[in-house]
Amino acid sequence: MSAIGDLLSQLEGADAETVPFFIRQLLQHEDLPNLQGGDALRASRPIAVHAGPQQLPIAGELAGRAHKAGIPGAGALFAECADKVALMSGRPQRFGTVVLEHQGDLVMAPLDGIADDETRTSFGLPPLLEIRQGIEQQNRSRALERGQAAGLPLGQKFCRIWSDPSVAELRSGLARHPEGAWADGDNLTLVCRSNADGIIPGPVFELPMWNVKEDDGTPSDLWCTQIRVERLPEAVFGYGFWALDESGMPIGGRGPVDHRYRGIAAPAELPSHEDDALMGSLETHEFASAALRENRRIKVYLPLGHAAGGSLPVVYSTDGNMIQPYIRRIDAAIADASIPPVILIAPHAAPMDRTGNERALEYLPGFDDQRFDRHQRFFVDELSAWAETEFGASDQRELRAIFGCSDGAGHALATASMHRQRFAHCIAYSTGMPPGEQTRWDAEGAPFVHLCAGTLEQGFHQATEAWAAWLHFHGSPHHFTERVCGHDLIQWIEELPRAIARAWGSNNPN
Repeated sequence: MSAIGDLLSQLEGADAETVPFFIRQLLQHEDLPNLQGGDALRASRPIAVHAGPQQLPIAGELAGRAHKAGIPGAGALFAECADKVALMSGRPQRFGTVVLEHQGDLVMAPLDGIADDETRTSFGLPPLLEIRQGIEQQNRSRALERGQAAGLPLGQKFCRIWSDPSVAELRSGLARHPEGAWADGDNLTLVCRSNADGIIPGPVFELPMWNVKEDDGTPSDLWCTQIRVERLPEAVFGYGFWALDESGMPIGGRGPVDHRYRGIAAPAELPSHEDDALMGSLETHEFASAALRENRRIKVYLPLGHAAGGSLPVVYSTDGNMIQPYIRRIDAAIADASIPPVILIAPHAAPMDRTGNERALEYLPGFDDQRFDRHQRFFVDELSAWAETEFGASDQRELRAIFGCSDGAGHALATASMHRQRFAHCIAYSTGMPPGEQTRWDAEGAPFVHLCAGTLEQGFHQATEAWAAWLHFHGSPHHFTERVCGHDLIQWIEELPRAIARAWGSNNPN
């Protein structure tokens, strides 16, 4: 093997086809661990670029030695290697050298906040504000180009665009649309007033908003983002405007979702009753579960005129701690005879003060078999026996349904498959768990599956659509509703009464 200096020269002059050969030689060279100064930097650069992520620590070590020797450019390369190694290890980056892409936007990867601008300067990096401004400028240029083009980038359901609106134009728009959202075809404009350091709209389009300057170039109190959305006239989504901290993260976590957008061609809004104006009743019970070995709160909705001796259709739902918005729509749908009177039994998810995602461990098979099995005994056996005895919930399969969203939808599908003799209907919205080889599904005697997902919720839509295809090819009865929504409560609360009407009919003679 030639001297390492000659090898570095050969590597620097190599074409794309021969670079891998020289990289392998370099990594195996006995003198590589001893390189210093300029030669260390010469070796670090090709290793960082061509050798693969597993060799980044070696590249970083070499760049660090060159930086200590005062070689220009070595500090920036060390910082980049260190940031990439941190992110690969599941930790935030330190210096801010790694920029990712999200829906066509450049986004700085998370920072740990330890390195200040003085530290960045010592490594030959610009201040953090300058880095962020550079990213924003690139994003504006990209957004302007997309705004002038037609349609969306291949494979994307939405993307940022930019028309460079003036303060006067946005104030005029806000006067007409005080909640800060308006559309022009498939182009959506979101605007809010704030004196914060940054704003992001959530939860569907988490693309940081841009401050719009006054005519004299000074910052205004207006923040704006413009988004092109496939089938925007059909869209329904909730949104809020969340203030950001210096690192670009929402202050105090994701904030409230105070507003709702509904396109001109979207499904009609369903009636809703306020909590203090329900015709039926919503109660909270404390249930001592032998299977779970603990008490679990359970929300119970009983329709107007309910009598314990009856035998009403019953929906067993996950996530009782978040069930109120659904009850408002169900109660209103019963009141206008869109659906028959039904009982809804909804145990709360596992308490949030535990470590780990207890909800997923209980809801989804394959993570913690013992915990999943205990929750199955609670949900399928204990809960139904209690509901039938105490509230007159039907014990007939045809009048029983199981319901869940997101991880809860995975629970509904798994439970309905395993206990098909118990449930005639499975209502599963926006599941993140696609069917797989381990999924056992026999179309004969299978429950009717009501599926729904939004085009803007990416992986959840793909998994739910995969279930629709799976059921279709198995000849298993199902219905799939696709909405222009994100992973958003609004589609689920509006689709649940529709699934109940599909399952058990309508009492409305019209």
